[in-house]
Amino acid sequence: MTERSTLFRQVLGNFATGVAVVTTRHNDEYFGLTINSFTSVSLDPLLIQINIAKNTTSHDYIMSSKVFTVNILAEDQRLISTVFSGAPPAERFTHVDIRESETGCPIIEGSLAHIDTRVVDTFDGGDHTIFLAEVVDMNNMREDAAPLLYFRGKYAAMREGE
Repeated sequence: MTERSTLFRQVLGNFATGVAVVTTRHNDEYFGLTINSFTSVSLDPLLIQINIAKNTTSHDYIMSSKVFTVNILAEDQRLISTVFSGAPPAERFTHVDIRESETGCPIIEGSLAHIDTRVVDTFDGGDHTIFLAEVVDMNNMREDAAPLLYFRGKYAAMREGE
């Protein structure tokens, strides 16, 4: 990594984000990875965007399956975030309870919410692919829980009353 790209990561780390796990299904196998960047794009039609590094296994399977589910993690799911960002892909789903979404992707039980999607377009984003996807299904699952947050390279917590 260059000095400029290191600075870029540090500067962007000042923008606090939520944490989610993106899951997909390909040839009856589940794949997933932790992300801290996805964006709502449109209300009509309902569209979201995720950006996935091209060098990940999950990237290739999302490209192939054209479906994914965003599982928005709760504060008490830090271990899930860590597992999906570092454990070998074959071991990631051994640590979570799941059920299948409408598109067949895993929904992680205990998440704050999930958004199930079908990819409608992709765009080159340097070392990432930008996936534009239409929402097929969504649900709030734990309205009583706080979100898992990420800030300056570390997990963070919301302060009550602020």
